[in-house]
Amino acid sequence: MHADQLIADRYRLLERVGSGGMGVVWRAHDDRLDREVALKQARLSDVVSGRTLRREARLAAGVLHPNVVTFFDVAADGDELWLVMEYVPSRSLAEILAADGRLPARTVAEIGVQIAAALAAVHAHGIVHRDVKPGNVLIAGDGRAKLTDFGISRSVRTDETVTDSPLIGGTPDYLAPEVAQGHPPTAASDVFSLGATLFAAVEGAPPFSGGNEYATIRRVAEGSVPPARHADGLAPALGQLMRRDPGERPTAVAAGELLAEGIDTLPVEVPRRRRVRREPLIAGVAVAAVAVVVAVYFVARPAENPSAPPVASAAPAKLGIGPDPRAADPCRLVDSAPLKQFGDPEVVPDYGNFNRCDVILHRGDLQADVLVELNDPPAAAPEGPQSKSGPFTVFAPPATKKCERLIQLPDRFAVQVTAKQDDGYQLDVCKAADLAVASATKAMAAAGVPARATPLPAGSLAYVDACSLLDPGAVTTVAGVAAPVQIQPGFGRWWCDWKSPASDRSVTIMFDRDQPPGADTGQLVQIGGRDAYLKTDDFAEGTCQAVLVYRPYTDAHGDKRVERLRVVVHGPQPSDRLCAPVSTLAGALAGKLPKT
Repeated sequence: MHADQLIADRYRLLERVGSGGMGVVWRAHDDRLDREVALKQARLSDVVSGRTLRREARLAAGVLHPNVVTFFDVAADGDELWLVMEYVPSRSLAEILAADGRLPARTVAEIGVQIAAALAAVHAHGIVHRDVKPGNVLIAGDGRAKLTDFGISRSVRTDETVTDSPLIGGTPDYLAPEVAQGHPPTAASDVFSLGATLFAAVEGAPPFSGGNEYATIRRVAEGSVPPARHADGLAPALGQLMRRDPGERPTAVAAGELLAEGIDTLPVEVPRRRRVRREPLIAGVAVAAVAVVVAVYFVARPAENPSAPPVASAAPAKLGIGPDPRAADPCRLVDSAPLKQFGDPEVVPDYGNFNRCDVILHRGDLQADVLVELNDPPAAAPEGPQSKSGPFTVFAPPATKKCERLIQLPDRFAVQVTAKQDDGYQLDVCKAADLAVASATKAMAAAGVPARATPLPAGSLAYVDACSLLDPGAVTTVAGVAAPVQIQPGFGRWWCDWKSPASDRSVTIMFDRDQPPGADTGQLVQIGGRDAYLKTDDFAEGTCQAVLVYRPYTDAHGDKRVERLRVVVHGPQPSDRLCAPVSTLAGALAGKLPKT
């Protein structure tokens, strides 16, 4: 293998960046999607390695979490198999410890909270990782900790062990006592290994280190963990994670809560032996104490009663949106009946922003999504071949994994139709999109986009002008968007961009609706007295966002939903520099939003 070699006619090798269980890891470029990825090459000198890699792929593909390295694909190139994964510019925790020595207790706690969340997601999928250790914990440039390498993982639900070796799986220094004694590894064993990993990070060496491998295994089997001398207030949590009896250890979820307790009381000073001061890794913690006065204004939709629903227009502009875009109902453009041939359809009006309506198609455990969105007039001429559907012009951009159609309205507004699917669904996405276009144009043929039959509920973010929430001075001062700042509203003013031709920074505020947030939403922090989830974007490098939970409610199907406000700062790498202004802006916004 060498740099610039093309794998599977798609992935171009750039440089070798390391090795993991059963393979060598390369940084590569995905020529099809124009993004950097990591490729792990299987060592296929024997049959076991190839089988191992395929099993690793199946296990890893089931876990999507911001603290777990994302698996994308398996690529076959001749006799070689490659895992295609998220590329994380990072150093492993093992490399950091080797170069810098032990870490401050607070930094270790911050890492622990994130990896505990990763393990919780892994365990929720019925998987035991079996090799949690510093070498399998990556620390990205923005401070995120990510768990990697499922090479010897075991699926509890299928009892599928991804190793055919008779030797004990895992690294001896970080094994749980029961595993060293010959018992099968469990989720509780992973929690012990997490504790041992954090012990090594704060002490500079694992709890049972010293001597040869067999001596280490004997000490691990005895389970007598030495006291942590440098852990400060973190020591009790480490003790809980490394209890000798697996039944007495916390779950991964509870372990994260234990590690988070009192994290603000832990000192951030770096030990004297370290040469460079390191800031706390969790951006929300790092910026929580920053006090910045930001001029922010909350302005409701102008009306005699600000909380009153907008009046639905009985006479929309001919074949267009109508005088009040927020009164237009995208769900009245949707007909699920023609889509039944592709799966069991479910119309979901409470997903994403207020300008969209989704038809979710179900086929077993797989899903496809046909969504209809109302959009402002496009800034540039639409792309793709033109056709007619009733009185409307329809543009068809080139299809990728999804298929898009844009319906141009006479008043220059547009209706966007997008069909996409889970891997394995086997939907003809363009056929589904074309059927949705036919339904939408039929609904608009008489009088344009119909008005909402039922107004959005009082107190909703639907009555808030997103562009009024920040002034240009705050965007410049906090987020570094250079003057002059240009404000670009989105449809219904339900999202807004602050940009500048003189700046590589920009800010976006948008509203959306979704299921109650979970671990994959981001790192849970408190901002302005509200729950907020902070994360960098795994796919669009150079962004950080905070998701503020605004209003919980129950939808028409009886399912729990929340309205959310997302604050995003875009800019050049590294992304960690963007999370501090995001948190500051989100804190100011949280204080201005009305109580729910």
